[in-house]
Amino acid sequence: MGASTYWRIFLTYLLLATCGAKYIQAPALPGAQPISEADRVYTADQTSNTVTVIKPLTNQVLGTIALGESRITDQLNPQYLGVVNSHGLGFSLDGKYLSHVSVTTNTLTVIRTLNNSIVSQTSVGRASHEAFFAHDSRTVWVACRGTNFVDVVDGIEGIVQDQIKTDPGPSKVLFSPDGKTAYVNHIKSPTLSIIDVATRRVVDTIEGLADVFSSDMMISADGLRLWVAHKMVGNTTVIDLETRQIVTVLETGKETNHPMFAIINGTTYGFVTVAALNETKVYRQDTPSSIPVFVKSIPASGIEPHGIWVSPDNSRIYSVNEHSDTLDVVDASSLSVVSTLNVGQESQAVVYVAGAVPSSAVAPATGTENLGQQGLGKRVENRLINVTNSTRATALITVRELNGLDMFQIIGRTLDINTTYVATAVCNGCNGARLRILSFNATMPMPGDLGCAVAPQVLSFLPFFANYNVDSIALGKA
Repeated sequence: MGASTYWRIFLTYLLLATCGAKYIQAPALPGAQPISEADRVYTADQTSNTVTVIKPLTNQVLGTIALGESRITDQLNPQYLGVVNSHGLGFSLDGKYLSHVSVTTNTLTVIRTLNNSIVSQTSVGRASHEAFFAHDSRTVWVACRGTNFVDVVDGIEGIVQDQIKTDPGPSKVLFSPDGKTAYVNHIKSPTLSIIDVATRRVVDTIEGLADVFSSDMMISADGLRLWVAHKMVGNTTVIDLETRQIVTVLETGKETNHPMFAIINGTTYGFVTVAALNETKVYRQDTPSSIPVFVKSIPASGIEPHGIWVSPDNSRIYSVNEHSDTLDVVDASSLSVVSTLNVGQESQAVVYVAGAVPSSAVAPATGTENLGQQGLGKRVENRLINVTNSTRATALITVRELNGLDMFQIIGRTLDINTTYVATAVCNGCNGARLRILSFNATMPMPGDLGCAVAPQVLSFLPFFANYNVDSIALGKA
């Protein structure tokens, strides 16, 4: 680390101290405050359409914030005004606000962390995915995948202030530790856009990322490392932000999801959730310009790990298991799961917010206000099966209990492209008869595997648990 870089980081911390900042947010350099009563962990739960609120000091699930009805209850009603598909999370540096993105209704919701109340809801660009507060703790930058721009929103007033043009398909926005620079990845371009926050203009572009599709990324606490995850090809691009050069591309595994950083015993480690492997891979990176070294894989307690975040003191890592509706708590010293919590349905993202419910608040709050139980305690079953009469194709079947109906979901892997598949199950009380549940055509090419396809999300809604045997599910060609 150069002298200029060291002093830039030091001055950032000095600025936080002189401005009276009581809490340092993660990912953080060593020396940040320990996990406290005031902290909260939040998950964005896509199917239950909720945000789960957790007290990390005790690993207690406090309840959920309902942002609308759960799938598909009332959502097709022309009078329905709630949001659909809870997905992305961010927060303000002062810990007072949570930003939440609903991908289907293109909605940014700002939530007051003190009492879980909604401050504003704003309609933003098509297929909005991830958002984060700028360092003013007021404006929220929203990456809108179906466009080529980032919306800048006044999170308090709920007004779109500006649009910043980027490469096609912006997916996520992150800010440098000093708040002067924003970084945007994309799902339609193998580039990283670098934006000057003051002028709101793209000032540089890093080209040649491992794939055109990047859904998530993370910046390290020192602001010198940025890892970009490529879900479709199972790679992670490692970038040195000091030189703005690509260091290497890691082969992290099929359905690579989210990266995160933690500093353990003075060394920076990168964590990457890999859904198809049901594990989080851990790498050591001694300097921003060095090639990360694989350390180990942390097996998930559930299925399809997705979002991941770290506590400011670097003692705990939190990872959501998308298809098990659980949150794993990982001890950073042993790199093992030490606790698993039940959260809302189909969690996509998780964040840790320090000082969300401070004891010194003018209006005393418990942090449990406006919470309910929507999405909690629902049955979920997963079965990984081989496709009938295939030597390679597999399918992950997930069945979730909903209100009135159950959600039947298939993730198909290494299927024959442009081929119709049929899912069946044995009907209870039908003398062993096998009935058709759904059919679909596998049309999405599988990168690097000619003639093969993936089916990332095939859905059907029916009263499954009451009428079918979950262990009898089969998938085969029509």
